[in-house]
Amino acid sequence: MSTRDEVLQRYSRERTWLLPALRDVQHAEGWLSPDALDGIAAHLRVPASEVWGVATHFPELRLAQPGQRVVRVCTGVACAAAGGRELLAACERRFGVRRGETAPDGSATVEELDCAFACAVAPVVEVDHVRRGRVALSDLGAALDASAPPALTPDAPAAAPAIRTTDNAAARFALLRREAERRRTGRRLAVGVGSCGLAVGAAEAYATLREEVRARGLPFTVAAAGCNGLCWAAPSVEVLRDGAPRLTVAHVRGDAVTSLLNALRANAPVARSETAAAMLAVQRRVLLDRCGIADPNDIADAIRHGTYATFADVLNHGDPERVIEEVRAAGLAGRGGAYFPAAVKWRTCRDAAGSPKYVVVNGEEGEPGIFKDRHLMEGDPHRLLEGLLLAAYAVGASRAILYIHGEADLAAERLERAVGQAREWGLAGDAILGSSFSLDIQLRRGLGGFVLGEETALLESIEGRRAMPRTRPPFPAEAGLYGKPTIINNVETLCAVPPIVERGGAWFAGLGGGHGTKLFGLSGHLRRPGVVELEAGCTLRTLIDTLGGGPSDGRPIAAAVVGGPSGSVVPPRDFDEPLIPRGRVNPGTGGVVALEEGASVRDAVRTLLAFNARESCGKCTPCREGTTRLLGLLDGALDAPQVAALSEVIQLASLCGLGQAAPLAVLSGLREFPEAFR
Repeated sequence: MSTRDEVLQRYSRERTWLLPALRDVQHAEGWLSPDALDGIAAHLRVPASEVWGVATHFPELRLAQPGQRVVRVCTGVACAAAGGRELLAACERRFGVRRGETAPDGSATVEELDCAFACAVAPVVEVDHVRRGRVALSDLGAALDASAPPALTPDAPAAAPAIRTTDNAAARFALLRREAERRRTGRRLAVGVGSCGLAVGAAEAYATLREEVRARGLPFTVAAAGCNGLCWAAPSVEVLRDGAPRLTVAHVRGDAVTSLLNALRANAPVARSETAAAMLAVQRRVLLDRCGIADPNDIADAIRHGTYATFADVLNHGDPERVIEEVRAAGLAGRGGAYFPAAVKWRTCRDAAGSPKYVVVNGEEGEPGIFKDRHLMEGDPHRLLEGLLLAAYAVGASRAILYIHGEADLAAERLERAVGQAREWGLAGDAILGSSFSLDIQLRRGLGGFVLGEETALLESIEGRRAMPRTRPPFPAEAGLYGKPTIINNVETLCAVPPIVERGGAWFAGLGGGHGTKLFGLSGHLRRPGVVELEAGCTLRTLIDTLGGGPSDGRPIAAAVVGGPSGSVVPPRDFDEPLIPRGRVNPGTGGVVALEEGASVRDAVRTLLAFNARESCGKCTPCREGTTRLLGLLDGALDAPQVAALSEVIQLASLCGLGQAAPLAVLSGLREFPEAFR
C-alpha cells in the first residue's frame, strides 16, 4: 500500500474529510499532484471537479511541486515595516529566482508570505517550515543556513487517576484536584515556548536548560510553557517557587543561560527583568493570567491553577441556564471583531429544534497582524477547553469542533494533547465526571483563507466545500453545521467564559465600562512588542507608549494600523480615544501595528487591500471585482471621489462582513493621511 493510500485509509468515505485528506496527502508528498487529487476524489466519493475546486481555493495547498528547499519571507505590515521586503529581494538574488518561482534545478522555491503570525519578532523568514524572527539583512545568510532547532520533548504527564467513586461531579472533581496537588512540583523554570519565542531561540534555551539542570542536579523542573506575552523579551524564563512571587528573566540565551543557572545553584538572587514586572503590573490580566506560568502540556498543572473547577461546579448543580445568564449579565460580545452578544447566540441555539447541536471554536485567525488567539491556545489550552465545555453544556450541544489554522502547528499540537488528557481524566467524551453530559471533541485544521473568519464560510469548509459565506437567514444558531443548531465562537470569547461564570457576569461587566477586558497584539516600530490585556476603553497611547515602550528608533509614531485588514489607520490625534466597539476608534480583532514617522502609510494600506483582494472567496461580485479595481485605483493616479464611490458599493453590496470591511483601511488612510496618497 502506498503512503497516499495509507493516509486516505484513515478517513471514512465522506465529503466532510476532504480538507483533512488534502492536508495530510500534501504533508506526505510535499504537494498535491493531479493524480493525488483524483485519488482523494475517488476515495471520498466526491466529484473530481469539486475536489479541484476546493484545492484551488485554499492558499496553503500546493498544486505545483516545490523545490528541495522552500524559503518564505513575511511581507505583512509589521514585517514590511521592519525590512521584510528587503529580505525577500535578497532571497531572490541568492537563489536566482523571483518570488513565487522555483529554481530550474529544483533546488529552492522562494515565496512571499502574507503573515507569519509572529509579528512581535518581525521580520520573519521561514526556511523549510522553521521560522526565524528578528532577521537583519546582515544575518540572512546565517538564518537560511541554520540547522533546525531541537525538537520539543516535554515530559509525558503521569497517567490519569482511577476514579472509584460513583458520587456526583463535585466529588469526582475533588479527587482529580487532590491527585493534581499530589503531583505538584515546588520549583520550576517555565520557558516561554510560543510561536514568537520559537522564532528567536526558545527551543534551544529550553533544551539547554533541561540538560544543564539535570547535569547540575538542581531541584527545578523545566517546563515548555506558553508565551507570557512579553515577546520583546523572548526567549524568556519564569522562575517559579511555591510561596514566592514570579521572576521573569528576559533574553535567556547564550551566556544568560549560564548566569541564570549559576544564580540558582548558589541560591543567589536572580537578575529579573524589572521592565517585564512593570509591564505585567500595568495590565488587567484575566485571560492571560496563566500564560507563561502554567504548563500547557500537563492537565494536572492546569487543574492546580483552577481550570475545570467552574465547569465541575456548574455540572454538579445541573444548571445550564446559569451559564447563559452570567454570559448575558457580563455583556460578553464576540472577540472575533464583530462584537455580537454571545448570550444571544447561545439562547437561540439552546431554544432551537434539532439535534445533535454543535459548538465550533474558530481558531483560524488568518488575519495579518493578529496573533493573540495563538498565544491563548499555546499558553493555556485547558482554559479554552473549559470555555468550550461550558458553552456546550449551556446550549445542549453534544459535539464540538476545534478549528485551528493550518500553520498554527504548536497551537494544534497542544490542543490535541489537552483534549486527549481531558478524555483520560474524565473531563471530555462520554458521561463527563459521571454525569449524563457527553461531548465529542474533534480537532480540524484550516488551510488558510481570510474568509474562514466568516462563520458560515467556516462551516462550509468543515463540510468539505469551498469556503464561501452562506446567505442568512437561517442563522447558524438555528441551522448551522450539517443543518443543525450551531454556535461559532472565537478563541478569546470562549476563554472569557470560565472567569465570567466563576466570578459572576456583574464582575466582568464592571470592567472596561461594561465591555470587560480585551487582548491586543502589539507590533511594528515599538520597543516592546507582544500580547497584552487591558480593560476595554484603554487608549492607543497606553498601548503604544506605556506597554509598547514607545518608538523603537526614536522617531515619533505617526500612525497605527488597528484591527488588521478589516481595520483602520489611526492618526496620533486619536491616540487618546477609548478603544471600544463601534467607538471612534474600534479595537476590531485587537491587532495594533505602530508605524513611525517616515514609514509609508500608503504602502501599509496597499498591503492590507491587496490581501483582501487575494483572499476574496469570489462568491459575490462587489468584493471579488471591487477590491481588485480598488487596488488598481490605489496604484494609479488616485481619484479620491472614485475611490469613495467604489468603496461605498463594496461596503453596501458585499455578502459578508469581510467584504463589507475591505475598504475601511483605504478610506481611513485617505481621510487621515491624504498627503501620503498624492
